Amino acid sequence: MSRVIHISDAVSIALHGMGLLASSGKRMNVREIAKRINVSEAHLAKVFQRIVKSGLVYSTRGPSGGFELTRSPSDISLYEIYEIIEGAPDSRYCLLKGNECPFNSCIFGGMIESMTREFIDYLKNRNLEELIRSEPV
Repeated sequence: MSRVIHISDAVSIALHGMGLLASSGKRMNVREIAKRINVSEAHLAKVFQRIVKSGLVYSTRGPSGGFELTRSPSDISLYEIYEIIEGAPDSRYCLLKGNECPFNSCIFGGMIESMTREFIDYLKNRNLEELIRSEPV
């Protein structure tokens, strides 16, 4: 389970790397992607192993190898990428991490739950196609 609106380095690498693949429309290797988003090749390769296992991209080995999307960018939601890396977010997050709350109701009211739901909705309703149309690459 993921924490409140938690965006890890791995999720950032996954979203940006997938955005690059979508915008390029071609196969890209680890070195190319890592250089463009300024991350280590080892970390990017580890993140993309999970994405390959999910079936969103496939990889080809060799000198002309790299990663390619298996579906159209318009068919891949940002939520799908997030969930592959972090798992499904839980909107019922408690700052006490499961310990018993000393109060009758959450000190934040429904704010954390509401923000998390809004974040999840945003990711579910935005796909790679929209991402690459709105961002300069």
